[in-house]
Amino acid sequence: MRKLANILLFLFVLTAALTIVNELQRPLFDLQFVSSLGQISWLMCLATGTVVYIGLGFNRHLPKTILIPLFIWMAWRLLDYWPLENLAGDHYRLYAADAQLILGLIVLKLNKVRNHKSIVLISNQFRGTAFSGRRFLAFCLISLPIIPIALLLGSYSLVGQVIDDGTAGFVRLKPDGLYLTEKTYRQGEKQIRLTGMIHLGEENFYSGLIDSISGSRTLILAEGVSDEKGLLRQRFSYGKIADILGLESQEKISFPGRIIESFDEAEATQPETPDILRADIDLSQFDPRTLEVLDALAKYVLDSDSLVAGYAKFNRWAEEHVTNDINEIVMNDLVEKRNRSVLSYLPRALEKYDTVIIPWGALHMKGIEEQVKKGEFQLEKSLSRRSIDIWKLPYRKLLKSMMGTTDEREGRHTAGGRWNPPPTPN
Repeated sequence: MRKLANILLFLFVLTAALTIVNELQRPLFDLQFVSSLGQISWLMCLATGTVVYIGLGFNRHLPKTILIPLFIWMAWRLLDYWPLENLAGDHYRLYAADAQLILGLIVLKLNKVRNHKSIVLISNQFRGTAFSGRRFLAFCLISLPIIPIALLLGSYSLVGQVIDDGTAGFVRLKPDGLYLTEKTYRQGEKQIRLTGMIHLGEENFYSGLIDSISGSRTLILAEGVSDEKGLLRQRFSYGKIADILGLESQEKISFPGRIIESFDEAEATQPETPDILRADIDLSQFDPRTLEVLDALAKYVLDSDSLVAGYAKFNRWAEEHVTNDINEIVMNDLVEKRNRSVLSYLPRALEKYDTVIIPWGALHMKGIEEQVKKGEFQLEKSLSRRSIDIWKLPYRKLLKSMMGTTDEREGRHTAGGRWNPPPTPN
């Protein structure tokens, strides 16, 4: 157990050092192997820490004053150091890693003061009988509330990491809710704002985004699949689910600005408000099987009075009609084709405008960001906006909806002179 504890001390310091290196190199080189090394080191530290924590109950020689600060810090890391980001900004992980390195060095120094010989645990600190029934019983009693909390933190961290990886950091789960990220890339005088969006969010999320959009020589490449031929049989709207959750639907928001149909309408002298150009595709470009899936989703889920019953019906339908090949076709239509569309507008947009804003669904952003990076744009800044406060959701109303007792919701809202994107089935 002494050797494992020493490995934990080493991994704790190593993880901090690798995180510092990664955070310093990321804006310049974005070397993925450095990030991977740091992640591997952290996972090894977490696994070793779990074993050593259990060892506290069986080996009375393990020094609590040395190890407990490490356990507390690792628990905080599972929360991604929340709420440090709110206080320290984009570089909060660098500051946290600096503090972790300092803590690790302090702990090693403290251990040397205790044993008067080495910064690591030595055999003289483990003399005598290791097991104590009394200590084991105390450890079990103390661990009764700690273990469920640790499992909850681990589950939260795992889900958050999956979401972060799947969206390239444009969607992030935090203890107080779901956050959407906006990343600004710059090349000389040209900048591209990649703004992650979500179909359902708080009014403050959408209003905060709208208030941030202003200025001349600015273009919004708007999202919104059209249906000029009326191919969808069902009305595709997130309004009912928004009402159940007490949120606003993205289809109700409108960006201020002048709607243009093509770049030919762009004026040499730009007005103070942005131009808005729809950069999405029409449903006629989708595979017929994708349209069938969208119709089923609208019929069984979006128009259902019960979220649970609606998803159950849709899943039963999908089991009969959706294969792996169809899944790939649907994702290609909903993500890849539409990404190619908005990216095709980007070169001409940058010729005529200094700022191009792409407020698209967060699932699109990973692919769009990759292409922006290939254009030698450098990340200038990023910011997060909370889209959903999980503590303010109407759980009583949500429970009723699961039982199928919600009311019908009124349809779409439109506003003249502003861009209201149609419901986007992605």
